[in-house]
Formats: sequence, C-alpha cells, structure tokens
Amino acid sequence: MTDAPLAIRARLLRSSAFRLAALQAGLFAVIALFLFVITWWAVRNYVQSQLRRSVSDEISEIVAIPASGRAHAIADMVAQAPQGPLYYGLFDADGHRLAGDLLNARPGLGWATQVQSAPSGDLVRMLVRTDRLDDGRLLAVGRNRHDADELIVFLQEAFLWAGAGSVALALLGGVLTARGYLRRVEAVAAAAARIASGDLGARVSGSSRGDELDRLAHSLNAMLERIQTLMEGMRQVSNDIAHDLRTPLTRLRQRLELATCTATDTATFRAAAERALADVDGVLATFSGLLRIAQIETRQRRAGFSMVDLSDLLDRLVGDYAPLMEDQHRGLRTLLARDIRVLGDRALLTQMLVNLIENALRHTPPGTPVALTLERQPDGCRITLDDAGPGIPMEARSRVTGRFVRLDAARSTPGSGLGLALVAAVADLHGATLTFGDAAPGLRVQLDFPPSGKPLS
Repeated sequence: MTDAPLAIRARLLRSSAFRLAALQAGLFAVIALFLFVITWWAVRNYVQSQLRRSVSDEISEIVAIPASGRAHAIADMVAQAPQGPLYYGLFDADGHRLAGDLLNARPGLGWATQVQSAPSGDLVRMLVRTDRLDDGRLLAVGRNRHDADELIVFLQEAFLWAGAGSVALALLGGVLTARGYLRRVEAVAAAAARIASGDLGARVSGSSRGDELDRLAHSLNAMLERIQTLMEGMRQVSNDIAHDLRTPLTRLRQRLELATCTATDTATFRAAAERALADVDGVLATFSGLLRIAQIETRQRRAGFSMVDLSDLLDRLVGDYAPLMEDQHRGLRTLLARDIRVLGDRALLTQMLVNLIENALRHTPPGTPVALTLERQPDGCRITLDDAGPGIPMEARSRVTGRFVRLDAARSTPGSGLGLALVAAVADLHGATLTFGDAAPGLRVQLDFPPSGKPLS
C-alpha cells in the first residue's frame, strides 16, 4: 500500500467524525450489554418459573393419589413418556428407589439441578424438586432443562451477533460520515491554501444540504469577500496615494527649490514658506481623511453607537447652513419628519451629512436651489438631498465614492476626492444604502437607513 492511502486512512481515523462514531458505537455496545443482561435475567426467571410450575403441578397430582397407588401411578407415567421431559422418583425414607426413572434421591429437600444418564446414553440435566410425603417416603419430580438451556444459549448468541453487527455498522457509518466530512474539510483547507498563496478570489464550495458545514462555508465566503474588498481597497488606496499625492508633493518641492534659487530677501522666503505650509497642510488633511475612512471601515466605532435623533440633527445643520445659502441666493426647501431616530454615531452622521451638503454647494453654481427631506419608511427612514446643478453622469455614479475620485467638472474646485468616500464608509458602517439618482435636473443623493432595532451586518 502506498503512502497516500495510508495518510488518508490515518487522517480518517483521526477525524472528529470517526471518533464520534466510535464513541457512539462504544456507547451503543454498553447499552446493548445492559439490555441483554436485563432481557437475559427476565427470560431466565420466566423459564425457571415455568419449569417450577410444571414440576409443582405434577407433584400436586401425585400427592392427590392415595399412598397405596402412587408407585403404580408413577410407573404408568414413566411408561407413557419414557424419554421425558418429566422424570419421577419414589424413594423410601432411606433413599432406596421404589418407582420411577429418577435414579437417585437427593440428600436434601427442595429444588436442585440434577444430572443423570438417559436410556439413550445422553446426559440429562433436570430441575428437580424433592418433597417428603405423609408416609415418610420421598417424592422427586424432575423436568428436563434442555429446551430452556437452548433458549438461553440462543438468546445469548442472538444478542452477541446483533451487538457485534450493530457496532460494526456504527463504525462503518462513522467511516463513511468521516470520509464525507473529511472531503468537505479538505475543500476548505484547499481554498485556504489558495488564498494564502495569493488567490484572494478563491471561495469555499458548499452543497445544497444547508447543514452546519454549508453555513460555515457561507460565513467563510462572506469573510473572504470582505477581506478581498479590503485588500483591493488597500491596493487601490496605495495606487491612488502614489498618483494623487505626487502632484502636491512635486509642487511643494518645486516651490521650495524655486525659493532657494531666486529668493533674495526674508519676505520672499516667508511667502514661499507659507505656500509650502499650505501644501503640507493639504497633504496632511488628505492623510487625515484616509485614516478616518480606514478607521470607519474597521467598524470599531460601532461599540459607541447610541440612538441619534436624525430630525434634530438635520434641523441643526439646516440652521447652520441657512445663512450661507442666503448669501449665495439659493432656495432651500426642507421637509423633515419629526421624531425619527436611528442607531449610530452622532459625530460620524454629522460629518456624512455635512460632506453631502458641502458637496452640493461646492459643485453647483450660486443660485441653485437645494431640497432636503427626511421621511419615515416602512422598513426604516430615508434622507434625500436634491440639487438642480449639473449632476453626475450615469456611468460615473458607481465610482464617485472611491478614494481620490474627482470628475473632470470638479478638477477646478478645491478638495482631495475623499468626501464621498467618507460618506460611503459612514453609510456602510450604519447599514444605510447610498444611491445617486437624477433629480431632473441635478443630482439626487438618497440614504436609506434600516429600522433602528435591526442589527447591523
């Protein structure tokens, strides 16, 4: 036998499923033994009681015969059934046989097991009862135990074979079950090995049975999907940082180099230093935004969640931005339902809504109206922000929440391209669905929150 089958057999015998089957087989054997002892004891007592009743009935019939005719009656009984199963003996007070086919009288009275040779030469094992009669003689009646002993032996053998067969079937079932579980566990291990080797797209295959291994495979695949998303996000962030931060850092170096080469007085150096500090602050703000998004995506902030009154939160934001909108001659239309609460982080929800409002103000010309609504839904609540600006093209709506994504129309406005990425991260943290639509004209941003009592995924 090659090493591979030996290894497979070793893994099979060490598997939890086989050990569990072996334990169940052992437990079943103990239970079977317990049942056998009880059954054997009950059958043995029943057979013994039937034998004793048969012997006692014969003795009662003989005792009812007058003493003078008992020897003749016993001789007739022996002549009618010379091969048993009943055997009789009438003995005088000294134990000498007077009649019957029992060869010897017992020295004591009562029940006993006695063995004697039959006319055929076979040994006969009997259950014998000996009584002393009124005339002082001894009467003994025995019953052949052959059938009863065979029944007991048959019962023992039947339980032995049934128990051994059941244990063997249990072990066979354990082997088959262990093989099935081992194949599925090997599939999980193979998928884990592929993932460890760099194939983040590998998944654990399941079945249609819906058992615990399928639920485990589903959970593992969900975890792997999340890990793949995070890894791809990290890779994308690294690429984005390399591309998008190269420009401000290059500009910073050029300004410092230019100031070093051309500046001739303190004022020129101060102006160059101030511009360089502004560029550094922009880079630091970008890194701060990236770190904040990364912190949100780890979902650690859920530990501090509490009930937040969205109605009150939006009221305050509308009051804060109303003067700015008036200065820009924007019409602000609000329709806010009262007493709507969600489970979340108030600071993050505030930052998310601020980013959406400022995004609408930054990317639409002055005088563009803005509408903000908060409404109750059968499955939660919904925030909608509409503007009448240029909107976002349909093909770009799926990627505007990526880090450092800036559409061509927004290149001339200040910003790092992280605003909507943070909005998407906060929405995902709160289990809300963020969608972009057409306000006809303009952009519609819609946030659908789950019911406040629903657990977040």
